[in-house]
Amino acid sequence: MSLNTFEEPPHAVRGWAPASRSSASGSLPRRIGSLGILLTACALFAAGCAYSLGPTNQQVAGAQSITIEAFPNETLQPGLTDVVNNAVRRQVQRDGTFHLETRNTGDIVVTGTIIRYGRLPLGSRRDDVLTPQDYDISIVAKVKAMRGGQVVYEGEVIGRALVASTPNLNVSERENIPVAAENLARNLISSIANGSW
Repeated sequence: MSLNTFEEPPHAVRGWAPASRSSASGSLPRRIGSLGILLTACALFAAGCAYSLGPTNQQVAGAQSITIEAFPNETLQPGLTDVVNNAVRRQVQRDGTFHLETRNTGDIVVTGTIIRYGRLPLGSRRDDVLTPQDYDISIVAKVKAMRGGQVVYEGEVIGRALVASTPNLNVSERENIPVAAENLARNLISSIANGSW
């Protein structure tokens, strides 16, 4: 066996030849365009299967009215009652699954209590491992939703928000409490809409 063996270049292999520039330039954009259309169609199909508008429990959107009672605050964090109640009422109106009843008693009556508020450090800074990089604030409410004499949903609902560690952490935390309340409201209305009917 000699060290100077000659190997054939890849285009010399039988049945293989490089594509000419004229045929490749016309078909490549066409293939990319077809692939893009196919991927877009698949994405739209998958998105349509995963999401549906309105209630997912065979109820008609807005047919049931809902009354939101004020959630008393058992935590040491002041002002949570107003923030959570406003967020829940806005979410009912935004979601459209239920009609918000403000004058009379609705078909569904939601009562609850804010039982916990917490701030948990997440990660640490690269330059100072003792200082947290971010904080996770959470609001937990114990909630009961009744329809007539039947419990539609009962349990704890949690809302979270991420707070970046800043020199004035208290201000950042206060600004993100409404974000955690909105997250709690979304989780609550979703739980009630998908509850036992």
